[in-house]
Amino acid sequence: MRLSKSDFFIIILGLSLIAGLGYLLYADITAASGPGNTKKIGKITAARNTTERKYSSRVVWGEVYKDSVLYNYDTVRTADQSETTIRLDDGTEITLNENSMILLALTEDEVDIKFIQGTMNAKQSTSVSDTARKVIIESGDSSVSLKNGDVSISQDWGDRLQMTVNRGTAVLNTGKEEKLINENQNIIAEKESVRLFDLTIRLISPESDAYVDSGGRQTAVDFSWEPLDGKYDTSLEIANNPAVTEPIIADKVRGSKKRIPLADGVYFWRVNAVNKDTGKIESSEIRRVTIFNNRPVVLISPANKDEIRFRDENPMIDFLWSKNESISRYKLLVSASADMSAPLVNTVVEGNRIALNNLGQGKYFWKVANMNDAERITGTAESSVFSFIVTRTEKIEPPVPVYPPESKTVHPMIIVQKGLTFNWINAPLVKETEIFLAKDSDLKNIIFTNKVGMNNVTYNGRLAEGDYYWGLRGVMKDGSMTDYSSIRRFKVVRTGTISLIEPQDREVIINKNVERLSRVDFSWSKTELEGTYRLQLSTEKSFGKILKETSVPDLSAEIPDIREGRYFWRVALLDDRKEVLVSSPTHSFEIMNVLEKPVPISPLAGSSVEMLKKETLNFYWKPVKGAKYYRIGIYQVKGLMQYSIANLETRNNYYVFSDLSKLDVGKFLWTLQAVDIDPATNRVRRSSEEIKMGFNINLDIKGDINLNTPNIMHTE
Repeated sequence: MRLSKSDFFIIILGLSLIAGLGYLLYADITAASGPGNTKKIGKITAARNTTERKYSSRVVWGEVYKDSVLYNYDTVRTADQSETTIRLDDGTEITLNENSMILLALTEDEVDIKFIQGTMNAKQSTSVSDTARKVIIESGDSSVSLKNGDVSISQDWGDRLQMTVNRGTAVLNTGKEEKLINENQNIIAEKESVRLFDLTIRLISPESDAYVDSGGRQTAVDFSWEPLDGKYDTSLEIANNPAVTEPIIADKVRGSKKRIPLADGVYFWRVNAVNKDTGKIESSEIRRVTIFNNRPVVLISPANKDEIRFRDENPMIDFLWSKNESISRYKLLVSASADMSAPLVNTVVEGNRIALNNLGQGKYFWKVANMNDAERITGTAESSVFSFIVTRTEKIEPPVPVYPPESKTVHPMIIVQKGLTFNWINAPLVKETEIFLAKDSDLKNIIFTNKVGMNNVTYNGRLAEGDYYWGLRGVMKDGSMTDYSSIRRFKVVRTGTISLIEPQDREVIINKNVERLSRVDFSWSKTELEGTYRLQLSTEKSFGKILKETSVPDLSAEIPDIREGRYFWRVALLDDRKEVLVSSPTHSFEIMNVLEKPVPISPLAGSSVEMLKKETLNFYWKPVKGAKYYRIGIYQVKGLMQYSIANLETRNNYYVFSDLSKLDVGKFLWTLQAVDIDPATNRVRRSSEEIKMGFNINLDIKGDINLNTPNIMHTE
């Protein structure tokens, strides 16, 4: 069957249309996101680590940096250990902490911020005019409006919204009720209730959202606040979350300051104080502090006063420096002058390495500067200045050994199972490389030699335990040889460890279902060796008695039916003969049942307390096994609002509240939670579910007595 010319034309036309439409689809999918027709509304003035933005017309996220322009209806989010500051054109400033996300929308009269998750701060300059836009922050079913104010907002577990007014006022709208929040007040909005607190303790240092330069593995941070008048038990709480739940540090403090050593990271802190006479709790705002490693990097390659030789073309120079975990971007500068003026290379590098081939014969100087995009980090840390020389020569540089590095230790079974791979870097004109493996540093007692056209070779023979040496020589196309490379030494020795991952050492595992024994998941790191992993569990650190043992080929195992108590575990890798190749250190963990909810005795939910002839309001509950103390909250209820009267702590299963001036006739709520702490570290190990009981307070007065009392409400 033959096709006519018209058939050919139709086929070609169809294929062309398919190809064209496919290309347009591909271009649309892979094209860089754009703002479309939306207008510019501001820019990013500071960014630490990773910040991403999504345009309203796109589904693809793209990374943004300091001075990036933002457009209406943009969505912005931050990653772990990240922070970004946004300044809108109307003067509104928004700071997003780590793992936070917002959507921005500006109208003629309002700045609408859809707060999706995380922690943020929003403020307007004190010089904002009366015609400035009102800021509306929406979070779930609640919204916050402010004008010429400053608020900090976080959304944590259960969509609980927590807000602190740092300056001015704000209005919280829960959909059912509006509430004016004044300066230095904190409010917690949940699905069923809204709680209001006064922040009476004034924090001094560190300032809110402060950055502290890291001093090494741990940095001593000075926390301070204004002294309190009276007798108080004061505690400093520091946590990894903005709500300061389950604090990692809860230290009792004498006085109004405390020095705490902290590792690099982001922390949230507050101060609580219990009045010894009245039991009343005073609270502070929650502040954020970042321990930031801004130390300069160390230059590695080219080494100081190094000489780099080439014959025909400019050499490929590999610039390498140490990595700072707090810095993601660096600036590399290369100059012909020692004062680094008129740099020949001035480029931003993602990571800690870049290779360049644009430097010819001459003497050069180079340094690396940290790129700090966070506004609160002052100063730019720069490395020392190294020099190097690029020289043209007829002699080609020998290969550079890379792996195994100097003094590397290798298990003999790895060589048998997988082979030992040697690799190196060659100059461009080297055609082949000759490798030598020997028992001596002079390469006379040769064990293995070979010529290869690649930059790696694998040795599969058996090597006894001991020291070995290897070196290289380059072979040119004309048969000439380079000099010998530097000689590297490595050791063959039966050593190595397995790193245990979960459970972490000294971890407390909470069993939430007390009717069943716990099931624990164990995991550990992979080794280069092949074999079977043996997991052992014991109640004794010496493993004199093995409670459970299992062998698995993978990097994890599950052990069921473990009772409450303290346990020790370890992992070993076994060969085919059940001999131990490598083993792990010993870790411990503790299994504890969840604390039961306290059972209230008085006042019970729905009850009425007659206070006419009483001088104290007494709270009773049944003791909870394992609880070290109890947290009590007392609130007055008006509509949907719950006004904090007192927050109390006690080690007893009762509390006598004597400050009756803070009470009034009406509806009240009291909350109760059992808490267990580690007696050695004073850190919270587990907490029960908080229970809530609503009750009424009345004065049972009969007859024609007319009692005139001022309607006074006190809030904490």
